[in-house]
Amino acid sequence: MTVEPVFLLFALVLVTAYAVQTAIGFGGMLVCLTFGAQFMGIQEVILLVVPLSFLQTGYIAFRDRDAIDSPLLFKRVLPLMGLGMGLAFLLLTRLGGPWLGLAFGLMVLVLSSRDLYRLRFASGVLDKPIPRAASASAIFGAGIIHGIYAAGGPLLVYAIGREGLGKKAFRSTLSMIWIVLNVILVARFILVGEYDRARIIRVLLLVPTVPAGILLGEWVHNKVDDRSFKVAVLVLLMAAAISLVVRYSAQLI
Repeated sequence: MTVEPVFLLFALVLVTAYAVQTAIGFGGMLVCLTFGAQFMGIQEVILLVVPLSFLQTGYIAFRDRDAIDSPLLFKRVLPLMGLGMGLAFLLLTRLGGPWLGLAFGLMVLVLSSRDLYRLRFASGVLDKPIPRAASASAIFGAGIIHGIYAAGGPLLVYAIGREGLGKKAFRSTLSMIWIVLNVILVARFILVGEYDRARIIRVLLLVPTVPAGILLGEWVHNKVDDRSFKVAVLVLLMAAAISLVVRYSAQLI
């Protein structure tokens, strides 16, 4: 199997994504999709990246399994996100092509702009609890986004980030959520025949990007100021999202 230059560039995107995820604790999937979509279709990125996510989330969930908040996981998050994913699977039969890319680009642009504003000008706002109804709506919405893009993290973090969970419980609970939901995604991909021999080989070739990204992320975490790094990541996400919006808008004209 010949490894194409585009595939190598995509592998570098994955290393960067897992470095970001390790260094600041969020944004790995958004980085994968936003920058990976510069080289291949969004659906192809999802098919390659979702199986790899088990390596990182599985490690965290197993290591910190005693800290997982089971009531939050099973009574609130999984039922609501599961319903959202079910709706997303119905939407996927009606959406596709440029519309999917344009919607994703706009979503990333809005989310990264919001987070950049909050990071720079709204310190303290993120500590305030949100109403239970708003939390439930955000979790349901996170399920829709995860079902379509496998990137429900931002909305889910918004919903449960102020539940009073400790750092260890927060990260381990999130990891367990992604494991359960991504098992559903991968099972769906397998049932519809998405994983042929060539694609499985590509996934296996990308496995080394996960430990490489984790090592790089640990180095960045120790060397670079956390806030400055978050700002840099958000600015890059905004720039890449604008690129996606321009490209997919042109395809619709």
